[in-house]
Amino acid sequence: MQGLTSLLAWAVPALVGVLVLLFLFTRWLVNVGAKEIAIKERRYLGKKMPPGRVVATAGEVGIQADVLKPGLHFVKWPFERVVQKVDLIEIGPDQIGIIEAIDGEPMPSGRIFAPDKAQNKHNNFQDPIAFLTNGGVKGIQMRTLPPGKWPIHPYLFRVSIAKQTEVPQGKVGVVTSADGMSLDAGRLLGKAIEGHNHFQDAEAFIAKDGQKGPQVDILTPGTYRIHSASAPYNGKQDGGAKPGLFTVTFYDAAVIPENKVGMVDAQDGKLLDSRDYVAAPVEGHDNFQNGDAFITKGGQRGPQKDFLRPGRYYINPLLFKVILDDAKEVKPGEVAVVVSNFGKDPTDEIRRQMAEEVRLRLEALKAEHSGESAEEAGEGEGESKGDPADKRLDSGNREAYVVPDGYRGIQKTVVGPGKYYVNTLAQTAVVIPTTNQTVEWTEGDNKASFDPFEVISKDGFKMKVEIRVVFRVKPEDAPHMVSKIGSIDNLKQNVMHPTIDSIFRNQASESSAMAYLQNRHDEQVKAEQKVRGHLLKYHVDVVNVLICNIHLPEELMTTQTEKILADQRQTMYAAQQAAQQKRIELEKITAQADQQKNLMAATIGVEIAERQADQRKRQAAGEAAYILETGKAQADVTKLQGEATAAAYEAQVKALGEDNVANVKVIEVIGEKGVKITPDVLVSGGGSGDGAGGLATVLVGNLVRDSLKAKGGQTEAAKGTPAKDGQPEPKK
Repeated sequence: MQGLTSLLAWAVPALVGVLVLLFLFTRWLVNVGAKEIAIKERRYLGKKMPPGRVVATAGEVGIQADVLKPGLHFVKWPFERVVQKVDLIEIGPDQIGIIEAIDGEPMPSGRIFAPDKAQNKHNNFQDPIAFLTNGGVKGIQMRTLPPGKWPIHPYLFRVSIAKQTEVPQGKVGVVTSADGMSLDAGRLLGKAIEGHNHFQDAEAFIAKDGQKGPQVDILTPGTYRIHSASAPYNGKQDGGAKPGLFTVTFYDAAVIPENKVGMVDAQDGKLLDSRDYVAAPVEGHDNFQNGDAFITKGGQRGPQKDFLRPGRYYINPLLFKVILDDAKEVKPGEVAVVVSNFGKDPTDEIRRQMAEEVRLRLEALKAEHSGESAEEAGEGEGESKGDPADKRLDSGNREAYVVPDGYRGIQKTVVGPGKYYVNTLAQTAVVIPTTNQTVEWTEGDNKASFDPFEVISKDGFKMKVEIRVVFRVKPEDAPHMVSKIGSIDNLKQNVMHPTIDSIFRNQASESSAMAYLQNRHDEQVKAEQKVRGHLLKYHVDVVNVLICNIHLPEELMTTQTEKILADQRQTMYAAQQAAQQKRIELEKITAQADQQKNLMAATIGVEIAERQADQRKRQAAGEAAYILETGKAQADVTKLQGEATAAAYEAQVKALGEDNVANVKVIEVIGEKGVKITPDVLVSGGGSGDGAGGLATVLVGNLVRDSLKAKGGQTEAAKGTPAKDGQPEPKK
């Protein structure tokens, strides 16, 4: 029992001693895990921390700046103790760590974010003592933690996590700095700073006098580790959310679609001359994607001469405002007159030259319509050089001169058909049709036409006149027309409409309503001449002026209609009377025509009779002469025949006897007359009774008959029977 007591007496102190040693070892020796750090506190026998300090350096009482990193460490307990073990700070691959120092030197005046005066001797805040002893500044640090695991003192530094900045495709990142120097006077954007590596080196940005506010430099698509606004680390509120030095705002990149043009208006730069419409171009800005080059090379704020063609551009929208406009298309039958807002100002000499060209062109136009030469056209009345109307027209138009290339104003050279990318802030394209154009003053729903002219005639009647004017502008005249009036719409509204209205009003007032209607063609010709003369001053060629319709008052039309109807009736009656007269004449002529055959036969018969009578008269005269001569001849013949006959009678009497001679004569007479008194053959008995004498008598008779026939033929031939040789037969 006694041994047990002595053993216990010895064992208890030993156990206590062991426990004490174990306790001391647990206080003196601290094992820090691989993913943690230990925070020490000095409680006794040390210097007091200066006012305002939070963590103690070597020999000072308080939470020690020095931390115990992973491993086994000896702690001077009871003077020091481990108050907390904390995990390492882990920064993900797409994150950065924003550090806020709780202790250190005061923030420089005017600063929001602390510069790293220790020049990273603290090894990314892993050496708190080096941070404090080398001038580390209290506050949110500009230096950030890259991805990794970091033993950061939680009492000296608070860590928050910021996502790395990713600028998507098709976007542009505009950076605004919360700290830095003040902007230069008159500037809207902070100047570009070299060496900040796309704002990823905040210390370089501040150290090289980066300016507070929106920056001229931008971020193009990509990933950047930028000091930006952060969230509490692991959701712990003790870390707290931290504002970032830079705020990145995303904007759409400037996209210029096909058939569009991007006009640029600079919001910053040198002031634009008050006389200039657009800024002079500068080199090196890479289609306005390099804002710093634009500013440093003297780019001016305001509309720019340079413009953007179709494509995608990463442009700072706070520096440049891009305005989309349609590409200009000049169609066939059109030209574009270009009005330039930049270039040299035209000198007085240039203006005089262009004015002389205008004068000569007007003379050529007048000569073209009058048929004269240009010199002759300028010699007569109303020369263009001294025409008061032309002088009034040109007054107040000093800035609208037509100028050669390189000068500010209306360009002399026009642009033909095609598609063009034009900066309308620098150049204005006025499209002018060069084909025939029509303007109408007519009733109807045509929105492009004007109402008919209401004019008053000389006799006080109100008329409506519908007009159509066909005109054209030649390509070489288009710039001069634009300089006079501006555009085709202005020409129609401000020149043609009032001018033609006045011409027709004045012309109608010189004629009565009916005369105006009846002399429509002449009125049209006169109006065309006047309209052409007026519009030539504007370099407009009038093709023709047509009076389409004339509406007279209803009461005048009613009266005129009645008068015309009465005239028509009278004309109709006269026509009917004339028709009846014609009918009578027709009937008479028809009757004559029906008897024309007989009339012609009678007429011809009369003419034949007259000719026959004349013929007979001439024949009678001829026959009388013939008979006279023939009678004389026959008398001689008869005398000779009588003498011969007498001699023959005497011979016949002597031969035949007187009775037989008498019979022969009788037979001759019968033969001459063709009297048949006896049969051809008659046989009868004679006185002797033998018949011989009768036959002899018949034979003798036949011989006598034949002889008479032969004699008769000779007698007929002697009386004029046509002979075979064609001699005419004497008339019986």
